[in-house]
Amino acid sequence: MWSIVVKVAAVVLSWLWRKSRIVCRYYWQRRQEFWQHFTEYARDLRPERFVTREIRVSTEEQYLNAEYDEDTWKVRLPKMCVVCGAPVDGAPLSESYQVENLTAPFWSVVAGTLAGFVLWMFVWKWFFLIGIVLGFAIGYGRHSMVKVKIKQWKCDKHRESTRFPRLRTFADFLIISVGSKELRQEFRHQRRGDRGDYVSYSAADCPAETYTPPVATPHRVADIEPIPLADEAHESVEVDLRERLDSSGENDSERPPL
Repeated sequence: MWSIVVKVAAVVLSWLWRKSRIVCRYYWQRRQEFWQHFTEYARDLRPERFVTREIRVSTEEQYLNAEYDEDTWKVRLPKMCVVCGAPVDGAPLSESYQVENLTAPFWSVVAGTLAGFVLWMFVWKWFFLIGIVLGFAIGYGRHSMVKVKIKQWKCDKHRESTRFPRLRTFADFLIISVGSKELRQEFRHQRRGDRGDYVSYSAADCPAETYTPPVATPHRVADIEPIPLADEAHESVEVDLRERLDSSGENDSERPPL
């Protein structure tokens, strides 16, 4: 009887040991990604040079060159090198990626640690360790992948470079890290005509916008009669009286003889 119990316990402990190693390796290998995920909640910890080179798209919004359809992101970047930002002509490079969603693994550890701490304070001290272990185990079981398809351009110098783009997720966001600020700004201000074939688009659904500059009209100033000064007013009265006297004299003048 005891031999059976020992064998079962050995099998269970061996299984737990293998699983714990897998879970620890999973979190250790992604420690940098989890730190970046944490800094999304504390944005002041992120260096400004990284934030200004990140393209963010959300499943709740609509974009000219990005859409989320059937658990897959489809993005078309501007015609600029994704590494250095130089303008590039020619056909784009179509790449497919599998990006890990770290939201559930991150919050499972946080929730397990907090629950274990509360139970340690009010119930039993070993609940704190149990909560941490369960948080890591549940988080590993809830990790998932997001499919991403990107059409991008690379110059001849960076044709073989794999440094960019870097992809990660945060909640409903897909975050694309590129090599230049200019590419990020161009993506944010892309024109409707730059829309690629990764996204469905109909001109009837979104008609082209035209800009008509306003016609400049000259500013008309109202005519204002000047107010005469005191001396000018006095002179005008004298002239008026003199004209009246002259006109009355013409009426009283004698008629010419026949």
